[in-house]
Amino acid sequence: MSTESLLDAMLKHDRFHNQNKMVPGLAQRAVDNGFDSLTAKQQAVLEPFLTEKCDGVTNPGGHHNDCQVILVGDDLEGAIENEMYYGGLLCPSCVDEKEHYKAEWERIQRE
Repeated sequence: MSTESLLDAMLKHDRFHNQNKMVPGLAQRAVDNGFDSLTAKQQAVLEPFLTEKCDGVTNPGGHHNDCQVILVGDDLEGAIENEMYYGGLLCPSCVDEKEHYKAEWERIQRE
């Protein structure tokens, strides 16, 4: 995983839609020329976007797991890529938990 790959995924999934126009421009410049080609101030503008808190999952009983994982790197990129499918940004552990609930529900429906 690279910062450039993560920023590219963010651009493709419109993660900067509510931001100043400069932010997606800097992200695109980093994708095209490398994050290290940006000045320290430009990198500092993008830094807050390089981490996100996991949204966590709610079990069938309505209890939210209150996940505290901070997503970075590959995990954040994967979460962005799968956000529409899972209905939120999920860490690998929460993806497993959500898939488990889904499999259990499907099993119950078959019975």
